[in-house]
Amino acid sequence: MFSRWNATELLIEVVEKGSFSAAADSLNLSKSHVSRQISQLENHLGIKLINRTTRKLALTETGNVYYQRCREIADQIDDVERVVQAEQAEPQGRLRISVAGAFGERYIAPAAATFMARYERVQIELDFSIRNVDLVEEGYDLAIRAGVLQDSSLIARRIASRNLVLCASRDYFDLYGQPETIEELKQHNCLVGSRKQWRLRIPEKHSHIDISVTGSWRSNNGYALLAAARQGLGIVQLPEFYVHEDLAAGRLIEIMSTYKPTDMAVWAVYPSNRHLSPKVRLFIDLLIEELNNVAWL
Repeated sequence: MFSRWNATELLIEVVEKGSFSAAADSLNLSKSHVSRQISQLENHLGIKLINRTTRKLALTETGNVYYQRCREIADQIDDVERVVQAEQAEPQGRLRISVAGAFGERYIAPAAATFMARYERVQIELDFSIRNVDLVEEGYDLAIRAGVLQDSSLIARRIASRNLVLCASRDYFDLYGQPETIEELKQHNCLVGSRKQWRLRIPEKHSHIDISVTGSWRSNNGYALLAAARQGLGIVQLPEFYVHEDLAAGRLIEIMSTYKPTDMAVWAVYPSNRHLSPKVRLFIDLLIEELNNVAWL
């Protein structure tokens, strides 16, 4: 079967080895196969590339031009292969990451700085945005996403747990009491975040539900919700990394721990590529290593 590029590679080998026989031996092919491929290349181009005699071969003037240009292209391909292989050996180039919120600030940014210090040929671009970016269309290498992932063509790797805690101050509970059921919880002043629903586990059914909550304080910022909870304004549901210090110090009290959702996590999400680049793979490995050392994740 004729292949223009395969025949061109054979032409380069014939010229550089000086004969059809030497080229055939070098490539472990038959001389007749090599000769036939060159003839088909000449027919394809409509020009004679090589003048053949019983003793030697010589490129035609046009054949020499063709050979020189093809030699340049082959060298460029070799250079590209070397670059790609070098990247597989050591991370390099731009690593573009989409993150959001306090988790990105507290954990992803320091890990990215550590990664760049470790691999000096990597350039980091850390983009903070609450919107759900299109990784492929917008050219991101990966995104850090939290919660329950939607069905997607993307690949997701779990990098940490995401424990959601229901809590409020002692002063609030002294005034209004502690709810013990979902129906009781709905009667309390709930400090609402960017979502109007809270995710809870139903222990007796081993399943999860999202409940609608309302209250007099609403903010799309976790630290704003934390400030309101500290002031005794209501009950809040926040990831544990926001509240672990307040819980340990007794400023906030956790409630309904058996309702804590167990299907939440933090994920590194990336396009479905057959060969994952070393910079992405090693960065995800570093994230998992760093986050495994955080007790409340």
